[in-house]
Amino acid sequence: MDNLSCYMLVILGVVLHNLMFCLAENVTANFVFGDSLVDVGNNNYIPSLSKANFYPNGIDFGRPTGRYTNGRTIVDIIGQEVGFNFTPPYLAPTTSGPVVLQGVNYASGGGGILNGTGKIFGGRINMDAQLDNFANTRQYIITRLGEAAAMKLLENALFSVTMGSNDFINNYLTPVLSTAKQLTVPPEKFVGEVIFKYKIQLTMSTKSSKILFRTIHLMDLRVQTQLVVQVVDDLGA
Repeated sequence: MDNLSCYMLVILGVVLHNLMFCLAENVTANFVFGDSLVDVGNNNYIPSLSKANFYPNGIDFGRPTGRYTNGRTIVDIIGQEVGFNFTPPYLAPTTSGPVVLQGVNYASGGGGILNGTGKIFGGRINMDAQLDNFANTRQYIITRLGEAAAMKLLENALFSVTMGSNDFINNYLTPVLSTAKQLTVPPEKFVGEVIFKYKIQLTMSTKSSKILFRTIHLMDLRVQTQLVVQVVDDLGA
C-alpha cells in the first residue's frame, strides 16, 4: 500500500471514529474550521482567486454555493447526522441571531495553519483569523445567553478542523515560488514548524475554560511528513 493510500485510510478512520463518538453525545452546536474541503461559502465574500461560486460546483444543490464540490462536504454530512441543518458561513450576512447558536462555519479555501500559506490566492482566511472570528462568535453567544449558559453550549459543541494540506501544496511545495524555501528549510523542520503552530491553535485558552478541539477530519502530520519528504526527494531526483 502506498503512502497516499495510507494517508486516506488515516483520514477515513478518524472521521468514522469521531462520527460514532459524536452520534452518542448530545451535541449542542457545530463549529467548523478549515480550508476548501469544508468551506461552504466564506470565500464568496472576500477578494480571492480561490473561489467555487461557479458551475459545476454545487450542481447537486441546483446552484453554486461556495462549496468546492458538487454537493455536500464531509462536515455537512456529519452535521446532519448529529441533527443540524447546514452550518452557515461566518461571513454571510444572514449568519446572525439564533442561527449562530447552532454553530458557524469559518473555513476558507486556500487557508492554512501558517499565516503565509495560500498567499498566491490573495484573500483567504487562515487558521489564526478563523480563531479570531470564532472569538467574536463566542462573545456574541455569551452576550446573548449569559456566560454560564454559553459555556455549557460550547463545552458540548462539536469543533471540527480540516486544515493542513495548503501548508504543503500552496506553501512549501508551490512550484517556483517555494524553491528558495526548499533549499534553506529541510522538510522535517518545516513540518515541525507546522505542528508547533497547529498545537497552539488547537487549544484555545479562555478566561473561564479551555476548549480542546475534537477533530473529525484532522490531517495526520506524521503521515504528511513522509509524503513531503518523498515528494521533495522525487523533485530532486
